[in-house]
Amino acid sequence: MASWGDLDNESESDEEDAEDEANIAIALVATVENEKESSDAESCTDSENETEVYSKLTRSELIDSLKELLGHYENQSSELRKVKQQYIKLLRLHESTKNELDVLQYEYNNLRIVTEKGDNKPLSEHDAALQEFITT
Repeated sequence: MASWGDLDNESESDEEDAEDEANIAIALVATVENEKESSDAESCTDSENETEVYSKLTRSELIDSLKELLGHYENQSSELRKVKQQYIKLLRLHESTKNELDVLQYEYNNLRIVTEKGDNKPLSEHDAALQEFITT
């Protein structure tokens, strides 16, 4: 399975490689078709049956099918890139939100400690005067 890093490294050369593989597949199908015509012996294996199904397609039909598949591949690749970019943005947002939460939790704990310590101390004269001034 491809990782996100592998998907980053995709480029147009990958599309060229896919097209080369498609051309090789066409050549392979044509070779199998020629071998079948020259061979008198018939086999009942599944691969022979599959070859027969593909051999009913013309070369232009195979090329059209492969072009269609390559088009789907390109569309899915671009869609995957978009989703990956959204995923990366969400990861960054998650990380920044997590950092903000950690900072707020730290500040809350410090404030709670200060208020708990302040509740146990007797008020000084200045603090008492300030408290009285605020309440009146």
